[in-house]
Amino acid sequence: MTTARVDDADLNRVFQRGPFTVEPFTGASRLIWEQRQHVVCGISPGNSYFQLARLTDLLGWLCEEFAQVDVVIPDSALEHTYHALGYDPQRAAKKTRGEINVLCNRVARAWKSNGGPRAVDGLHRMSDLASGAVYREKLAECEQALNEDSVLWQTCAEMSREVLAARGHDGPLTADQIERAMRYLTAELPFFLASSDIFGVPSSLNFYHRQLPLAELIFSGKSLIQASPRQAYATIRPTQ
Repeated sequence: MTTARVDDADLNRVFQRGPFTVEPFTGASRLIWEQRQHVVCGISPGNSYFQLARLTDLLGWLCEEFAQVDVVIPDSALEHTYHALGYDPQRAAKKTRGEINVLCNRVARAWKSNGGPRAVDGLHRMSDLASGAVYREKLAECEQALNEDSVLWQTCAEMSREVLAARGHDGPLTADQIERAMRYLTAELPFFLASSDIFGVPSSLNFYHRQLPLAELIFSGKSLIQASPRQAYATIRPTQ
């Protein structure tokens, strides 16, 4: 993998690639983006951004740009959100199954309309990946870091409050609710740190359509948890 230097003036460069713009977070992320070997597309349940038309455009574009595309849907992580909202275990599991099935079907339809996925691409429920050795190792690192890194904890806690508010919670939250809701983000963190190792590829890019304080904290080097040198992060959003 190339280690060519990227000048500081280029760090915030935005690349327009047809219907989407790409903003790598760091110079190292830019180098990985330029190789476009692999990308992880995380699909957030309950997010209105991921409608069928948007997914169709996005997946078609990702397959044109990247050698391999892996879509990850956080099914098992979503249950933590419903528990934090006060659902009992049986109802939380049922709500999760229904929501995730709809989302998986939507992704499959969007991909099929583009003639995909290709043989190298994949659609994964997070529960299918959570037993992997790399994932388990990185998850343990993240859980330990949350106990020791107050900035990381506060960032995860604030984002978790926003998730619960977006799903209709109104009013104060208990410490138990916040802790339970944070497990959703914690479950996603291994993909920010080491999706190249999780999927066994030379380098990998993780992205979202808006700025994420948690990703920016990690890739700025201000957290106890550090991403692999083969891991990149970018903001990718529609050009319009």
